[in-house]
Amino acid sequence: MSARLIAIAIAVLVTAAPSMAQTPERPIGDIEVFATLPYPGHPGGLAVAGRTLYVDTSNADFDRPFDASDEIWAFNLDSGQPAGGLRSNPIEVAREASVQTMGLLGMALDSQGRIYAADMNGRIVRVDPRTGAQQVYATIPTSTDTSFTDMPGFPVFGRDGNLYVGDWSAPVIWRVPPGGGQAQPWFADPRLAGTYGANVAGIALDPSGEELYIAAGTQEGQIAVYRLPLAHPDAAHLEEFHRYTDFVMTPCSADPDLALIGCATMNASAFGGGGIAFGASGRLYVALFAKNQLSILDSDGTEALRFPSPEENAEREIPVEGPFGLAFDGRGSLLAANTGDPTFGKGPGGIDPPGGLVTSDTWVVFDVFVDDTAAPLFRPLIP
Repeated sequence: MSARLIAIAIAVLVTAAPSMAQTPERPIGDIEVFATLPYPGHPGGLAVAGRTLYVDTSNADFDRPFDASDEIWAFNLDSGQPAGGLRSNPIEVAREASVQTMGLLGMALDSQGRIYAADMNGRIVRVDPRTGAQQVYATIPTSTDTSFTDMPGFPVFGRDGNLYVGDWSAPVIWRVPPGGGQAQPWFADPRLAGTYGANVAGIALDPSGEELYIAAGTQEGQIAVYRLPLAHPDAAHLEEFHRYTDFVMTPCSADPDLALIGCATMNASAFGGGGIAFGASGRLYVALFAKNQLSILDSDGTEALRFPSPEENAEREIPVEGPFGLAFDGRGSLLAANTGDPTFGKGPGGIDPPGGLVTSDTWVVFDVFVDDTAAPLFRPLIP
């Protein structure tokens, strides 16, 4: 073969199969810190619009009951710094009551770029990040299907503008019609049951937009991922996709401060899964809140990879501690919200504690290299 033909053959090989000609600069599962949140910390839900990452605060350690608001931060995906061009950053989302157990969690976006954030105290709040304008888009009623009170966790839009919302307090998925209003029970099944705060965790539509994937249950009772066709929301069509049968305990540091309390809390068997997200590869990424791990499931439901191990996590400067929301940065990384350590929050009347508010370097969004990007997300036109 002539030198010219050899050169052409090499060029064709590189063009047609780049994975054979180059390897990722970072290994799969490599974890770095993308951004750190100030008080109130505890990042919960994530959503990406263009090169902007939105992060909300969850109060998932139950240590912000007297705060007057929760927050939505905007970060530039290229710099990792707070994004400019917004009227307010962070956006303060006013709470409905003077004392609230929980904060915000999952977020969905519509075609206009507005945020639909699940307030775990029973609301879906719509926020326009450009103006800061906010309103209650939907309410989740307490009913005979809920165990204590409604706790909306992760919302996802369907093609038709319906918003599907998982309930952490009961084995229920709610549906909100386009335009908002009171949510209606769309699907309920005892197989999705766990304990209060660990029933239906993450939900996501598959790339076709036809099947809803659901992470549910507790570590003690075994976390499972199910799928359910939107066209047939009945028990006969609920199919188990993957079940996590192992029990993972993360070794706790001997440091005698609130970090030890946080570690023990996250190891509680009553907790379960977190957010889930589909990659363009067809793989499903699962945050395992109770196991302090991230899992990658192949399209046939088998687990391709799980990390970090408990031993690896114990050695990390900033451990994976209560992973929650997931999103993709568009450049090969999965972004994961890390609940992090509890601290003393504000007291009654919003008064700072003695010595001032304490922050933690564990309130981070991780950049996890997975060599994948986001599957299509449905962002409908909503009135």
